[in-house]
Amino acid sequence: MLKVDKIKKLSHLSFNVKNILKFYPWKNCNPQSSINLNKKLSECRVAIVSSAGLIIKNKQEPFNHKIKFGDTSFRVITSNIDSSELEEYHKSNTFNHSGIRSNPFSVMPIPHLLDLTQEKFIGSVNKSHISLMGSIISPSKLVKKTIPEIVDIFKNDEVDIAIFIPV
Repeated sequence: MLKVDKIKKLSHLSFNVKNILKFYPWKNCNPQSSINLNKKLSECRVAIVSSAGLIIKNKQEPFNHKIKFGDTSFRVITSNIDSSELEEYHKSNTFNHSGIRSNPFSVMPIPHLLDLTQEKFIGSVNKSHISLMGSIISPSKLVKKTIPEIVDIFKNDEVDIAIFIPV
């Protein structure tokens, strides 16, 4: 079991990063409503949404770090992607990026979902997944424009469950 008292807190961050985080507009992420799943997990199609800032090398534009309040665009990552084709463009310097760079599937665990289909724990893995940029300081465009676009993609693909992996 995870020992919460052993998790690193803000003490390991630099003075500059701590000062930036003081002004970060943290949001309440409690859903206003929810819907009960009306089918067995073993019948569900599952997709991933990761805020790791992953792109497909030489095929997709990197996330733009120069956008003042954060790049709210997204990239579609296909299920048949090889980890060597993925590249990370997360702009935050509040964490060590080496783990993501050495194993992009640590933040976009497509092979793990595929294993769950083999075990018949889930029904299927969606053909595509979504990569966003984390560290969006002004999320209104993300909420009003980007998220509805992602929801439409998942509705068209008949996705039952989207797993969000925050980075």
